[in-house]
Parts: sequence; C-alpha cells; structure tokens
Amino acid sequence: MTAQDIVATNLFDVVRDSLPTLSPKMKSIAEYALDQPQDFIRRTSKDLCQVLETSEPTLIRFCKTYGKSGLAEFRIDLALSLAAERQDGYPIEPQHADRRMTNAARKTAIARAALELVKDDSALLIDNGSTAESFARELGALPPITVLTSGLLVAQAALSHDKHNVIVTGGTVRRASMCMTGRLVGEALKGMQFDTFMMGADSISAERGISTVMEDEAENTRILMAAARRSIVLADGSKFDKPSLHRICAVTDVDMVVTDLAPDDPNVAQMRTLGVNLYLV
Repeated sequence: MTAQDIVATNLFDVVRDSLPTLSPKMKSIAEYALDQPQDFIRRTSKDLCQVLETSEPTLIRFCKTYGKSGLAEFRIDLALSLAAERQDGYPIEPQHADRRMTNAARKTAIARAALELVKDDSALLIDNGSTAESFARELGALPPITVLTSGLLVAQAALSHDKHNVIVTGGTVRRASMCMTGRLVGEALKGMQFDTFMMGADSISAERGISTVMEDEAENTRILMAAARRSIVLADGSKFDKPSLHRICAVTDVDMVVTDLAPDDPNVAQMRTLGVNLYLV
C-alpha cells in the first residue's frame, strides 16, 4: 500500500484489507485492533503487549506499517475511522494521553505562533484537547488575562503560570478527554463575551468543514464560538482530511486557521479558494 492509499482511505478499512498480506504476528495484532478496538485504544502499551504476546518494538512496527509515527497516532486514527464508520452515536473517543503524545512539537510551534494573535486580548475562551493544552502552556508569555475553558487539563496548564484568572465551565466530566460537556457548559457562558475563542478540531476539510468525534462536543463548541468576538482554529497538518465526524461548522465560519501545513500543500490552495484566512507556521 502507498502513502496516498493510507491518507485517502479510512484506516479501519485499510487494516481490514491488509490482513491477507500480513505475517502471522502482524495479522494477530491487526485482528485484535479490528475485533477489540475499544481495548486496543484504551489499554496501555504494556497491557497491549501482554495481551498480544508481543514486544513494544513489534507493536510500533505494526503501526508504522500504516504510515503512523507510533501507537498513539495509530490509535487516534483508528478511533476516528471507526467513529466515521459506525455512525451509531457511541464512538470510542481517543485517549488524551495518545493525543498529547502525537505531534507534540508541531502543536507547541502552532501554540507559540498563535500567542501573537491574542497579545492585545483580555479575555480568552480556550477549547479542550491537546492542542488547546499546548496553547495554555504558552500563556506565561502574556500579561494577566481571564481564561475560560471546558478542559480541565487546559485549566491546569493556564493556572501553572500563577497569574491568570482561570474559569472552568460546569458540566459532566468526560474521562477520555478530561473535558466538561452538557448543558452546563452553555449555562456558564450566559451573559459573557470573550475576545477570542481558541478552538481545536479532530478533522478539517475544505469540503466537509470542521468536525469532532463526539456529537455533544460539536454542540458545545458552537456555543463557545457564539460567545467570542472571533474564533481561531489551532490545528497541525495531520488534522486535515481525517474522517469526517460530527460537524461543528464550515471552514468559512471561523476567522482564522493557524496550522503548520506547507505552503504548497493542496489543502492550502483549497482553503484560500474558499476565502479562509490561514496563518501558516
């Protein structure tokens, strides 16, 4: 299989179609991922190796067979692909630990570049998620501001600077992402207006828009967007053209997308044709 095939195809389908070509050991790992995706996504690497009776290098080599950097990226893409395939309202959400490990340096570079865009703001809304957490870790470079977030780990990162006023929305805690969901998120924003909403995404496409794994999170994100004067999406290049899940909005509904796509990436031309304001890091 080529890199182009992997990018263009749902990973769940790619793994399933590759079964006849795999060695017995690799096939046993693939079959476990397909038959027990929840366990494959949620178990620790050590637990997976014990269950599969394999070594961590073999497990990583399996993931790299499909063009992934390692187990974390493979599991995230498997969860996204499976959610897109099932469409049953009960997706397996990627674990925050996996998200945090994937493309960490790229997320930090995007977060640092985005600080320049909010240096004159006094009140920020920050999404949940690993990219939002990376942004919050960089807030020490700004003077004291007010931050409101639905992400508990984002709040913790913002508080670590010991100078910002940090507010967390109410709601039900979703363990996989350590964020708040439900109607209380909207209740917390009543009568409030923020300068900027720093927004994450699981998938971005010029055609399909901006989407996320969980349906309730898509609704909460739209509420957060409405409470800010402008919305800025922070997304590394791997988020483009992932399987489309629960749609948040069109790409033209946000004010800017900060990303590390190369200038000659086809997604850049597509976005700019639509009039999307891109900030390339």
